[in-house]
Amino acid sequence: MSDYVIQSWKAQDQPIQGTDSFVKIEGRASGILSWLLGQLKISPTITLSVSADKITFAEGSLGGSVIYHTPLENTCSTFYGYTKPWMAALVVGVLVSIVTFWLLCIPGIIAGLIYYYINTTLTLGYTDKGGFSHAITFGRSIIDGQSIDEVEAGRVCAIIQKQIDGCRRKTPSLSM
Repeated sequence: MSDYVIQSWKAQDQPIQGTDSFVKIEGRASGILSWLLGQLKISPTITLSVSADKITFAEGSLGGSVIYHTPLENTCSTFYGYTKPWMAALVVGVLVSIVTFWLLCIPGIIAGLIYYYINTTLTLGYTDKGGFSHAITFGRSIIDGQSIDEVEAGRVCAIIQKQIDGCRRKTPSLSM
């Protein structure tokens, strides 16, 4: 799964102005090359959009794209997670300290903190009734400067779940 950086993050209880979507999250592939290609509108992108009746998950690359439209009544769950690479950051810090001959460990501490900051990721997604999970893993972007935390991801999951629950109340159940 590729890491993306957030380009746009909109989520609210009412439809976003000018759209029928309650959630619209857009990202681009991470890296300076992808940022440059994004300025030309040809960067690999990913979009998660939630309306009152469906979730649209679109993933594009330089070679093409795929779009999934999942009716809300066919959505089982939403999920989010946060990865904090503290152990790897500690290793980077120690290695840099050793290479710089323990210069008061300052280069190692700085390198470890930078590694931790850049490599912290957030995953947000959903699972449909067929058992397929669709997720976006976002890393931090130094260029774009947008950072979303797990509290905001939890809020998005709550908005999506509210739409799923509302859709299920409207759909009559078949009982025998």
